[in-house]
Amino acid sequence: MRAPIGFLFRGYNLPAPGANTGISGGVVPKEGRLRITVALSTSSVVNVTATDGTTTHKWGLSLSAALQAGDLYSWEFDVMGELTYDVEVETDSVIECLTITNPVGSLS
Repeated sequence: MRAPIGFLFRGYNLPAPGANTGISGGVVPKEGRLRITVALSTSSVVNVTATDGTTTHKWGLSLSAALQAGDLYSWEFDVMGELTYDVEVETDSVIECLTITNPVGSLS
């Protein structure tokens, strides 16, 4: 059984952050998993970034395919707790919903 999920970021009807601009301001997960759930008002590619403060890498989610507007998408993946993660969209539009959670205990 999983432990309670810890929210690192929650946003609803967020103003357009700008194309390829971090939405959450950066989150540092407590343990080895991160879950991102998003719904967009405009079709767009969603990327996750990771940085150690010196070097930043950007990775596309869903094979870097544009997500459909108005649909809800969710991903869960392994992370390193010493890195800071953020979410970006390639099209400047309203983010209908974005949650970033740390499913604590998900590896046990």
